[in-house]
Order: sequence, then C-alpha cells, then structure tokens
Amino acid sequence: MRIWPGVLIMWVTALQPVAQASEAEVPAEWKRHEIEFVYMGFTTRYSCEGLRDKMRLLLGALGARPGFEVSTRSCASMPDRVHAFPVVRMVFEAPEVRRAGRPDAGEPLRARWRPVTLARHKPRDLETGDCELVEQFRSRVLTAFATRRLEGDINCIPHQLAGSMFNLRFDVLEGVPSAAAAAQ
Repeated sequence: MRIWPGVLIMWVTALQPVAQASEAEVPAEWKRHEIEFVYMGFTTRYSCEGLRDKMRLLLGALGARPGFEVSTRSCASMPDRVHAFPVVRMVFEAPEVRRAGRPDAGEPLRARWRPVTLARHKPRDLETGDCELVEQFRSRVLTAFATRRLEGDINCIPHQLAGSMFNLRFDVLEGVPSAAAAAQ
C-alpha cells in the first residue's frame, strides 16, 4: 500500500494537539496607564536610571505596547547617584479584554494569552537582588495588565540576598501583531 505525501501530512497534522486556550485569540483593546512608581526597598538600592531600566525590562516582558515611556522623577539634582527612594513615571498601554457597549473603548486589537515567568534570570536581567522590586511591581503595576492564573511566591528577606527568592507565573494578555505590522 502506498501513502501519498499529502495524505501523510494531513494525517500527522490531525494527530497534533488542538491549540491550547492560551493561544486562542480574544477581542481586546489598548488601555492607557500612567503610574508613578516610588521604589522603597531595604536590600537593593537603585539609581534613578537603574530603576528606569528595570521597569522598562518588566514592562517589555509583560507585553506593554511598544513605544511606552519610563522617565525618572526627582533625580535631576543627582542623576547618577543612588537614591533612597527613586521615582519613575510610566506611561504605557496594555491590552484588556474588550467589553461590548463601552463608550470609552480603546483602540481594538486581537490578543492572546501568553505565559510569563518572573524569576531570577527570567527575564534575563532580573537577579535575586530585584526581589523587593518585583514584589512592589506585582502590587502596584501588574494590576494594570490583564492577567490570569497568577501563582508562585515572593519571599524577600530585608538586608540580605540569601534566602530571598521570587517566582511568579501567570498568563498575560498580549496584542497580536496585525498582518500589516508583521510584514514590515
């Protein structure tokens, strides 16, 4: 018996698992957020620029719309010094599930759920010393993103790295690039 290559491809494709719910597209819209973030930690201190760079890293990892802004505040007098409480201002857009009939609905887009892990080296530039930052980010910034299935733990021990750890796992709603944007 001879099997035609086209039939074999169709048969193998039919045996592949159906796409998981995290890959299904959902109707969404961009929602604009402005957050002023004051970092207050005991173990790690950041310069204003260092805090700005970490926040850019986290916003990018969570799928904030490209072009977001993170600027330093209260740092002009000592731009390269470590501050007791550095401040950044974030202006970004994040997808949220579209709700029908809302008069203030944002720009529509297709979106899907994507798994994210925030842990040491996930994303690459996060370290154990960023524990308190991730803890504060979870409570003050992560709430601006559409998330589901948040699990994991954060255990930050003030004034020491040994024993501190963070490992958050969740799904975040991310925008799916349009065909026109993908072609560029």
